[in-house]
Amino acid sequence: MKSMTGYGKSQITDNDLNVVVEIKSVNNRNRDLRIRLPHTLNPLELQFRKLLESQINRGSIDVYIAYEDLVQESKIKLDLGEAKGYLNVYQEIEELCDESINSKALLLARNNAVFIKDNHDVDQQRFVPVFEEAIKLAIEEFNDSRLNEGKHLNADLTDRIKSMQNVLAEIKEHADKVVDYHRQKLLERITDLLTENLEEYYDGQRVAAEMAIFADKADISEEITRLDSHLNQFNNLLQESSPIGKNLDFLVQEILRETNTIGSKANYLEITKLVVELKTNIEKIREQVQNIE
Repeated sequence: MKSMTGYGKSQITDNDLNVVVEIKSVNNRNRDLRIRLPHTLNPLELQFRKLLESQINRGSIDVYIAYEDLVQESKIKLDLGEAKGYLNVYQEIEELCDESINSKALLLARNNAVFIKDNHDVDQQRFVPVFEEAIKLAIEEFNDSRLNEGKHLNADLTDRIKSMQNVLAEIKEHADKVVDYHRQKLLERITDLLTENLEEYYDGQRVAAEMAIFADKADISEEITRLDSHLNQFNNLLQESSPIGKNLDFLVQEILRETNTIGSKANYLEITKLVVELKTNIEKIREQVQNIE
């Protein structure tokens, strides 16, 4: 299991080229991959993107690629037009001051405006293997960091699911009492009704039918069974090595729905307290699941 939060960096020197690749990511419902690289490498962006997407499924990912050619130097050229312009100015100064300027060549050499830096482009096809190797190494470190974070998430989620299973076991113990509790409450109300000499409003058959309907509505056995199944499925998914984030997110929604139904149907103090405990864990689990690939 991998977290969507990770960081990886590589730096290699090969074929007289120094390449640095940096990858970092945070959680995102889908995959948002942004690659920043020198404009000279723009023709290779699609190739690099395919390599990255083959290893990263979800998250908001930023990738930085930079290089330095250790052999080929930038060529410096003289801007003849600019140089002649300055020489003309020097000559005008001489005429104005009626004095010659010594070493006009030295003055010209100190003037950066007369030079042009000719930046070369990296030989793309020659260096593609170097860039790809650097990207693979960065991905490896990036995935290692995500796996490490995933282990911590897995341990926390496993503990919380275990805690929820224990709480559900307590709910099961109270479940059989729910119908009896509400039946007793209804009988007490009927007794009060009879005590107030309102026998003419009492219909034994109607009361029996209503009690049967209420007992069915208050029965939470099916919800308990489904919730237990969802918790087991969640545990099983935690053992998978493939991306499970979206499946876990769906299960959390189902777990919350069954928990809410149990609380509303039971309407029983002890179960209500346990449902609150379940929902506290669910909220924590939901936060953690948002960061799982």
